[in-house]
Amino acid sequence: MAVTAARLAVRRGTFWLEVDELFADASGTALVGPNGAGKTTVLLALQGLLPHTGSVARPGRCAGVFSQPVFLRGSPRWNLTTVLRSTLGMDERTADRRAASALQLIGLDEAAHADARRLSSGERQRLALARALVLEPEALFLDEPFANVDAHGRCMLREVVNDYVARSGCTLVLATQTFADVAALCDHVVLLDRGRVVESLGAARLGESAQPYLRALVAEGGAGVMPGHERSNLRLPPGEGLDS
Repeated sequence: MAVTAARLAVRRGTFWLEVDELFADASGTALVGPNGAGKTTVLLALQGLLPHTGSVARPGRCAGVFSQPVFLRGSPRWNLTTVLRSTLGMDERTADRRAASALQLIGLDEAAHADARRLSSGERQRLALARALVLEPEALFLDEPFANVDAHGRCMLREVVNDYVARSGCTLVLATQTFADVAALCDHVVLLDRGRVVESLGAARLGESAQPYLRALVAEGGAGVMPGHERSNLRLPPGEGLDS
């Protein structure tokens, strides 16, 4: 099931967000834009975590990952098992088995019995992603999910997300500042600035945009296709660069 929004409006203090229309499905939608553009506000509103006006439709089972995740006291394995039992009503043995598999998948199996609150920032991001995916959501909302993760880990986690979405048909909405995230995970891009949608386009057409932010985003990726990328052809037209 897709995630849709129409005439979405949110007020957070002095910040006012207005999005006339938004659509996301398993092809992946990236929310990009400068700091303070409203990316996190959109994600929170789409999940029903912020008061808003307008209409939002989303699947019944959703999960989110934010840049500063919070965990319960206990080990990573215990955190995942607890979520599975409380949210899905899973029995302890099945929950423990699924938790162990998830930790191995995201490279945290050796820290399975550590104190989750004492993990490094990159390890916490890995655990937050595992906590979301272990629920097998129908819609996944990711806010800078690979922040503080090392280069090898970012590549691995992008593959994990990509594989899950491809296998499950899960709707993906991703807020990011990173070209590699867009290239690996999304076929559609929405540029936000000051709470408004500035441009909405297919990821394959990013290089055609005249928006300075999008041109900088593509240039960050070397103005070409990321290694191993097969989703879309993200490149600037020949002879064009940020200074042209």
